[in-house]
This record gives sequence, C-alpha cells and structure tokens, in this order.
Amino acid sequence: MAISAHMSSPNVLILMCDQLQAGVLGCYGGPIDTPNIDRLATQGAVFANAICPTPICSPSRASMVTGVYPHTHGIVHNVNRVEYPAIDSPKTEQGLRNGEMTTDKLLSEAGYSTGHYGKLHLLHDELDYYPDIFGEHTHYPAAVQSEFERARLRPRDEWMNWYGWALPVEQSALFRRAVEALGEKWSGKLYSEFIQRIGRLEMSPEDTFEHMVAEKASRAIAESGNQPFAVTCSFNQPHDPNVVPSPYYEAVDPAQIELPASFQVRDSRFETQWSRQAVADLGQTGAREFMRVYYASVMMIDDLVGKVLDALDASGKADSTVVLFTADHGDMCGGHGMVWKSTDAFYDELVRVPLIVRWPGSIAPARLDDPVSLVDFMPTVLELAGLAAPDGIEGRSLADCVTGKSAPAEATSGIVFCERLETDPKHRRTARRPDDGDAMVRTGTWKFCEYRDGHQQLFDLQADPFEMRNLAHNRAHADRKLQLSQELDAWRASRPGR
Repeated sequence: MAISAHMSSPNVLILMCDQLQAGVLGCYGGPIDTPNIDRLATQGAVFANAICPTPICSPSRASMVTGVYPHTHGIVHNVNRVEYPAIDSPKTEQGLRNGEMTTDKLLSEAGYSTGHYGKLHLLHDELDYYPDIFGEHTHYPAAVQSEFERARLRPRDEWMNWYGWALPVEQSALFRRAVEALGEKWSGKLYSEFIQRIGRLEMSPEDTFEHMVAEKASRAIAESGNQPFAVTCSFNQPHDPNVVPSPYYEAVDPAQIELPASFQVRDSRFETQWSRQAVADLGQTGAREFMRVYYASVMMIDDLVGKVLDALDASGKADSTVVLFTADHGDMCGGHGMVWKSTDAFYDELVRVPLIVRWPGSIAPARLDDPVSLVDFMPTVLELAGLAAPDGIEGRSLADCVTGKSAPAEATSGIVFCERLETDPKHRRTARRPDDGDAMVRTGTWKFCEYRDGHQQLFDLQADPFEMRNLAHNRAHADRKLQLSQELDAWRASRPGR
C-alpha cells in the first residue's frame, strides 16, 4: 500500500537521455568532458554496470516505469501511435494505458506533482498524472514552426526530414563527398536519410528540442511550491537525428577522435546489419563524423543538465531532492565498426547505460560495480520517496544499497538479463514467452549471449572489456559457458508467460 507524501518526502528529479552510451562520459572514463554530469557523479552513487532490459527505446522505458521486463509488460518494440504522427500509426506498437501502475502514477496518487518534459515514447492514452506535458512530435514542431518553415524554403537536399521535423543541416565537405560516393546504393533503404544528412544544425541552441525541455523542467521546479514534485526531464539526444548546432559542432574535431579499440574487430553475424553497413559504406569518414555529432550532442546535453541543476539549486530544494541520471539504452558509437543501435548485438556499447543517484545527506558518494538493471529503477525511486512498490514487479529496489543500509552485494543479485523479442504480428501489446527471442546474461565479469539461430558469444569482461575475443567455442571456458547458459535457462523458466 502506498504511503501518502508529506513535507518530508523528497522531491524526485529524473534526468535522462535517449541512446546515451555510458562509456563516452567523463565520469565513466570516457573521452567527453561532461562537468555537470560529473558533478552529480562526485556527489552521488554511480552504478558502473547498469544494464538496460532491451536496447530499444520504448520497451526499455516501459520497464523503467513498470518494474517488469519487456516480455511481461508486452511492449517489445517502439510505440509511435501518438508521439510520432508522421509514421503510419496503425502499424506501430500499443503503449501505456492510463490505469497502469507506473512510477509517476503512484507518486501522483501519493500527493506528488508529476510532470514529464521531453521524450516519453510510450503514449497510448493521455495520462492523467501528466497535466503539463511537452512532447517531441506532439508539441515541439509548433513551438519552432518558423524554423521549420524556413527549412522547407531551402533546397530539398539541404534539410533533413526526421519523422516530420524539417531540420536545416549543413554538412562538412569531407562527409558530403563520402555520401556522394554512395551513388544510389542506399536508395530506398530505411533510415538512410538519417545517416546521409548528419551535420551542423543551422538553428540556435535555444530553438532545439533539448533546450526547450530543460527550460520547461526548470520552470516546473521553480514553480513547484510546497507540494513535493516528481519532474522528468527527458532529452532526445544523442539519439538521431544526429544533428547539433554551433558552437557544439565545432567543438569536436573529427580528425582528433580516437576510434574505439574494437573498431576493426567484428563478428560476421552483424556485417549485413544497418549499424555496420553505415560504417562499411562510409568508412572512417562516416564513423568520425557520426562520433563528432554524437560527442557534441553529449556536450550540449551536459550544459543543459547544468541548467536544470542550477534551477534546482536556485529553488533551495537541492538537499531535499533525489536526482537520478540515466538513459534508456546506448549506442555502438564506433564500437566493432558500428554506429547507432540498428543491430541485434548485445555489446556493452548498447546495453550499458549511466545510472547516477544523488541525494545530499542521505546518499554518500560511491562507485558500485555490481551489475544492476533498469528494471530496478521503479522500485528504487518509489522506496527513496517512501512508497511501496506494487506487487508483481520483477525489479529490486537499490535504495538500501545507495543509502548504505546494506552492502551492494546484498542489495543486488549480481546478475542481470537483457532480451530482444519479436513483435506481435498484429502489433498488439501482449505478454510474451521470454524464450521467444535472443537474450543475454551478464555478471560483473562475464557475459553470455544466445541467439535463436544458435549463435553464441561469451566474453571475459575483466580481461577483455571491449569484447573482442568470443570465447563461446573455447574449450577452456566450457564450464563458464554452461553455468551462464543454465542461469539464462533458469531465468526464462521462472518468468511469467512461460
């Protein structure tokens, strides 16, 4: 039973990105200077190995707010019916219903003022607990209509059409030459425009969706009054459309980008998949330009995280607010010669996400290495807010772990799972059998991936952190593979819908 919120209940601020790989952030040892995200990391608990339940936007987000895996909540692919009107909506997945027990619904019922600003990617019904909502395709285009109209007045080959956003983009001469060399090779290929037109966005940072999201979240904090608030500030970047304005675009020199250690190390299974083909056809020029825009986007997001944190400080409520920073999944970003997430791989570039929790006076700074899942997000937030999680959830609260009431090994299971499931043929939202797909099991030091066609991968993450040596068929590690395979079988057998 939920406990009613009162004046001593902490506020909740969720800062999240789409498609943010943990390994690029400064506080995770990455190459990008992210002082504001690093500020959260130095003041809070940093989960070094937080894993998404599936590396796809909507199902991972659904797991975050419901506390169950995709095969249980039934959202196994992207939900576009409401938030992406430019897509043929009847052919997309069903999303959240108004009566479902989600994190913010429970917080709202307990007396919190709940607001979601930015990317949700889950709407099926209008959600009563979000009276003030700002979405990427339902609200943003109208807010910058003049910019969109200006883009449409330019020659067609100078702007990107991203699900109805008309974005004026200037490309580097080097990248344009690489694209022109393709000729008609990508003609009619799904998503090809989103790669061929990446570059410098000819809009001011203040006109971007991300900036507006930060503005609205900051205003909600400033105007929250005495009622405890739960504000989600959800950025689309560094997810496509992979365009970024000045001065961020110029801040990254593609010639100085260090390609990942695994750039030339590839599994033949993924060679024909879009994430790999984009790099195979555009070469290092394409990979470096993608990484340039990705890195620059993260730099812009970091500035906006700082903007929201400054608003929280100005409100005088920073000490009474739990701040969580995370992402729904990662991006290959050059790893194994791939970009984006359009691959069925389970590499850490895709499945490992940042997870930082700060609450001054209640959470001591710490780095926690045991693997955890985004399925744990809902029960963790609720317990930190003093509320009980509903029955039937599959995640476990990490509240005792971050507040020091229990050792990390006691609060976490030490093993997490990730899955990819086939969509329902009629695009209905239905619970699925967890063995109706590909799956991964990960401990702190090992990872085992099993595909329906029999392909397997086994990685020693301690000796091989970039997953460059597949040990699945190495006899010396047969016992380890068997152990992890049995863990995966046991997890599948214990799941609802079996």
